[in-house]
Amino acid sequence: MVPGNAARFDLATARELVEFAVDLDAQDDRNGNSGARQAGHGAPAPGAGVASPGGCIYVPQYGDRWQMLVDTRTQHSDGTGRSRSREPTWNADDPKANGFGPFANAWILAKARTAAGPAGYAGMPTYVVAIRGTVLSDRPSVVEDVFANTIAARHEVRPRRGAVIPLVFAQMPGAEIHAGFGYACLSLLFDRSCGLVRALQAIAEPQARLLLTGHSQGAAMATLIHAFLHYASRSGRILGGKNLHLSSYVFAQPKPGNALFVADFDRLNLHQSDSFTINNSLDPVPEVPLTRQSLSDLRGDFPAGSRIDRIVDAIGYPAQRLRHMLSSEMDRQVVALMHAEDLVIDPASGLSCRARVCRFAAGSSLNYAAAGTLVPLIGDPDAAYAGQDPADALVQHHSPTYRELLGRRGAALVP
Repeated sequence: MVPGNAARFDLATARELVEFAVDLDAQDDRNGNSGARQAGHGAPAPGAGVASPGGCIYVPQYGDRWQMLVDTRTQHSDGTGRSRSREPTWNADDPKANGFGPFANAWILAKARTAAGPAGYAGMPTYVVAIRGTVLSDRPSVVEDVFANTIAARHEVRPRRGAVIPLVFAQMPGAEIHAGFGYACLSLLFDRSCGLVRALQAIAEPQARLLLTGHSQGAAMATLIHAFLHYASRSGRILGGKNLHLSSYVFAQPKPGNALFVADFDRLNLHQSDSFTINNSLDPVPEVPLTRQSLSDLRGDFPAGSRIDRIVDAIGYPAQRLRHMLSSEMDRQVVALMHAEDLVIDPASGLSCRARVCRFAAGSSLNYAAAGTLVPLIGDPDAAYAGQDPADALVQHHSPTYRELLGRRGAALVP
């Protein structure tokens, strides 16, 4: 439960967290546009900055508030045995080379050096988990985007006889999540070497504030992980009894689930945490996957067994069945990508299982919706953003664009 007064959007927090988005999602721009990124040099120290022409907007400006604890891009090998410690000339800062698991995930864990925060969090240690968005590599995370079918939002894993571990993204019946993002979240959470759950269990304090952030694909995953950690904290086993006060500030979020998932997520945020989705009004990415509501999506709106319910069922069932069959086939393919992955479901006890055991039931909904409290940024129709090419097709989507628009919003709020 959020301590003290109800939480509200904090512009200063958003401006701090967008720097994590710049760090994680502008790596290729730094490598391609700035002479600062040489093989083996790695990321700049927080707040260091780079003053090379055309490159400075792609460098994170953290200041001195954050202590970096884990950066999976540079502290772990890339799955081929390469790492900076073993091969100093390897460019661990290249998004095509770093990342882990079948989807080339990457995340950062940082801790605030001071306990300052909004009312209600005074004196509480604050951590940030930032999740990277889409990259193209030999294990491309763009694969997650392609699997835009849905899966049920909850599943029970039985890794061994007598052991039952719930994996829950939502409790509401009919809630479904984006399959590609959902399975990528499982890999990110439970990877044997780079799993986020292990890092969260290792947090020293029994109670802490945890901010989740990400840009683009990373925003959808951060939203799903926010929901997952909420329910995991209630079960007690996965997080080892940690009491994490969850908040999320995500940027350019594609839709992470169907309308019933969003209803469940908004319900928990109304009472127990807060989540803000910061989208540029001219960014096309938050529009995907495209919402296709069908008659079967209306069934929950009518009393079961009523005449209108039977009519809707009779008309909508064939299409729903076809979508379910297609979804099942796509699920088999995405789980096949993870077939060799050994997921450590309970790091404290070492309990693990193969990814195929974590296969969620196939869904059928195409009624996708954005999740979290929307914080709109009004995009510049002329794309007049510092250091960027207005002709770039994705200029409205880039993380430095979000940084600049947040700055403009802040300036507009100053009396």
